[in-house]
Amino acid sequence: MKIREIIIKYCDNTEKKGNGLLIHSGHPSEDIELPELFMYIDDWSEEPSRKIWRSDVHQMVVIEEEGKFTVYEHIRMSGYRIQLLELDEMYGEKIEKDLTELGDVFAFVNHAHRMNKRKSGTPFITHPMDVASILIKENATSDLIFAGFLHDVVEDAGLTNADIRRRYGPTVADYVSAVTEPEELKQGDDVESWKARKEYIIRSISKAISEVKILSCADKLANLRDLIQYLEKEGESAWEMFNAPKEEQKWYYTSMLEAFANGPQNITDTFVYKEYKKCVEQLF
Repeated sequence: MKIREIIIKYCDNTEKKGNGLLIHSGHPSEDIELPELFMYIDDWSEEPSRKIWRSDVHQMVVIEEEGKFTVYEHIRMSGYRIQLLELDEMYGEKIEKDLTELGDVFAFVNHAHRMNKRKSGTPFITHPMDVASILIKENATSDLIFAGFLHDVVEDAGLTNADIRRRYGPTVADYVSAVTEPEELKQGDDVESWKARKEYIIRSISKAISEVKILSCADKLANLRDLIQYLEKEGESAWEMFNAPKEEQKWYYTSMLEAFANGPQNITDTFVYKEYKKCVEQLF
């Protein structure tokens, strides 16, 4: 069946967005087989809750999630704008009230990380978007969500905390600073240097306020979700892409679990902590 026939048969709603984007959606009662020109995107999908296909020929992205089938037509850029659009739609009331600068933060971070890749080879912007999404679901403040987008721009994009402070204010800058490894500890990529940096983060987060713990936990949760997906695709060889072996990674992530649960500012009752704990137990 051709994609146009699929849209007509299974999508009973069509919305027009900016820049010519059309969104067709429906709730089909049967599985849909897409044409050959649609490629399943492992890196964008979070099975079994979300499946994503893309066709550059048709300029379309298809998302299947919790029984809803959605076709985004006239895609000119990439799936990142789709994810941002979905955040707007899923959390529109909060975004309209508190996150009026969300688009600006996304554009700023996307540009800052434009040359960066994740260890798996995927564009780096996918990670801060995942972190921001987790924080939105945690009903975090706009400042904390902005920090989720921005948390790696100092370490990985060559910007300074002063740059963040000038653009987004002292609170966002302080959150980012609290989860950034000190420059003086970046002496190499060997296991010893890696461990020194991680020991600093563990001590720092253990004593941090709850907002900083939530930000750090969202970052680690996004990392673990990516790692689990990469291990499923590549097997145990996936551990070889890290600066430290699996046992050291186990030490770090379990130590962070303890840091998040430490003291009166612990976050053990939050969604992000509980999800992080599940991932640690699944991996190690």
